[in-house]
Order: sequence, then structure tokens, then C-alpha cells
Amino acid sequence: MTSKSIHFIFKTSILTILIALISRKIYIGIIAMDYVSKCQNEVAFEAMINDENFVKTVESFSDTEPKLIVIQNQHALNMTFNWLCNTQNMRGVHERTVIITIDEASKTKLDNVWPQLTKLHWPIECLKDPFNYGDGRYQLFYLFRSNLARTFLEFDKPFWMIQQDTFWRESLLAQNIETSDPSADIIFDRAAESNGNLIAGGYYLARPTCSSKAFFKQLSTDLAEFYAPDNTYMTMLCANKGLAKCGQIPFSMITNWIWLYEPNRFANVKDVPLLIQFDGDTKLGGKLGKMKSLGFYFVNSDGKTCNSSAVEVSQSSVLSRHENIDIKDIPLSYSHIQFGVYQWFIDQFYKSSITKGFLEKIIFPYAHYFMITL
Repeated sequence: MTSKSIHFIFKTSILTILIALISRKIYIGIIAMDYVSKCQNEVAFEAMINDENFVKTVESFSDTEPKLIVIQNQHALNMTFNWLCNTQNMRGVHERTVIITIDEASKTKLDNVWPQLTKLHWPIECLKDPFNYGDGRYQLFYLFRSNLARTFLEFDKPFWMIQQDTFWRESLLAQNIETSDPSADIIFDRAAESNGNLIAGGYYLARPTCSSKAFFKQLSTDLAEFYAPDNTYMTMLCANKGLAKCGQIPFSMITNWIWLYEPNRFANVKDVPLLIQFDGDTKLGGKLGKMKSLGFYFVNSDGKTCNSSAVEVSQSSVLSRHENIDIKDIPLSYSHIQFGVYQWFIDQFYKSSITKGFLEKIIFPYAHYFMITL
């Protein structure tokens, strides 16, 4: 076989694989958005603002102290219990927490184990099963979270949207974020420490302004139609200067899996984050399993009571970093590797104003389709 033939076969094979990956992603997107279309009435903004019990609970929220909103289904109970144990002794955290339960099993279990917490029940039949990154249930979850935000803002309530897959070394409420950047309508976490503006989306503070209401209305409208991750879509909306003013939480304050695996990507490697989100795994079980393996699990064997000493040990371990947190035997997952590659490309695009504009206006709204390997 000649070198010319080998070259032709190689090019043809690469092109075939690329076409197959793109076709697969388009197919996944069609299936996912069909699911959203079928189920969107279960998470509708109009239904929430017209539900008497829902409205009564939301109206009881403080107008000045933002609630901490945690969304819960039965498949994330262990993760939620772990976070509740982590933050049990942090002043004001549980008092300001609102658990949004979306199935009867999680509501019943939380009522039994954590009866003192504020809960808001909104059953969603279409989200009763586990969901993974990029599938229809996950897209519906994005829409639900956006409509929740719209509802809280409709009643002029500030709030924190947070995620329970996070280790809190210190309380988020003690970091004065709520008084920082008073002109910002929404203050978002970041996906990396580079000069880029990519929003992570797990944590954000929303203030009840006309601009923030318009922002989430637009987000909900578009998430019901387009197959897109909400964090890249929110980044695109923030780049639209006339919609809302978006602030940023320092990446060194709320970080992600990169801190454990690639600490050299931080400007100051000695910075110890206050919150570490264990994201990057496309499946829930991967997150919790990794937290357990690294010593960030704080629930006793009964599945209910808290291991306070484990929290103290983890706080000390984070301060001394890799000396006490051994990641050598916990390799990067396939999804982490992929997200890392995509983040590298994003970092490169942000180095030029021309490619930055292309990234935020063209790639981010259709990011799912560009992430062809996920």
C-alpha cells in the first residue's frame, strides 16, 4: 500500500468519525429537546406563581437576606445530607437554606431526618429518575432552575442558587459577597481562573432588579427551545451588555475539580479555596464516590447522623493541601479529561477579542453541539 493510499484512508477515517460524532450529538439534542417539550409544563413559571402553597412559602422569604436554594430529588439525598452535615455548625446556613424537593421520597426523608429545615415541595414526574449531563432530564432541570429563579425574583426576593456537591471550608455567608459589587444584578461563580468570563453556574447570587428578571425570562425562553448548557448560555447573555450587569465571584473563592488535579493553573498556587465543588463528573455517583475517596464525606454509617470530626479533619486537610489529600489513586475520569480539554480551548479563545466574540456569540449558545465527545 502506498503512502498516498494510507494518507487517504487516514483522512477518510477521521472524517467518518467526525461526522459520526456530530450526527450522534444532533440526535442526542433532538431527543433531549423532545423530552423538554413534553415535560415543560411541569416546571412552568406560570404554574409556580399561581400555586397558593408555593407562593405562600416564597412570600415568607426575607427581602434582605438571600435564601440558599438547594434543589433535591431522591437520587441526590446522600449528597444533600453530606452538605448539611458539612455546614451544620456554620452560623445561619441552615436557617437560610431552602430545600426544593421534586419528589415524595426526598420530601419524606428530609422531613424525617432534617425536620427543622425550610422545604418547598414541587413534584416533577419527569425528573423522578436519575439524570446525566446532556440528556433530556438534565435540560429540563436547567429550565426548572431558571424558572425557579424567575419566580423568586417575581416576588422581589434575593436568593443564592447553590449546589450540594460542594465542600465548604468556610461559610459562604461570611464572605461579604452579598454586599460586594452593589451595582451587579447577578453575581456568578467562574469556571476557571483565566481572563475569560465563562460562568460555572453552580453558584450565583441574584438580586430582584428589572434587569435580573429580564435575564432569567430570556434564559427560560431560550432553554425551552435550544439544546444548550445553561452556564454557557448565561455567559452569552451576560455578554449582551444591555440585558443585565453580571458580577463575578473569584475562582479562588469557589473553585472546582481543577484545584485538586491542576493546581498549577491558579495564579497563586498557595491560595486555599473556601468552597470546592466536585463537578466535572457527568454522573452523580461519580461525584459522591470521589468525595468519599478523598475524605469529604461526613455522614455516619446510619445514613442520618453527622460525623463532625470528619468535617474538622477535612478542613485541616484542605489547608495543608496535597500533603493530606491523596489523589494519586483516584485518576481523572473520562468526563474530567474532556472538560479539561474543552476548558483549554476556551482559555485560548479568550486570549483575543476577535475569538472571544466568536466564542460568546456563536459557540456558547450551541456549546452542546461543539462538545461532540460528551
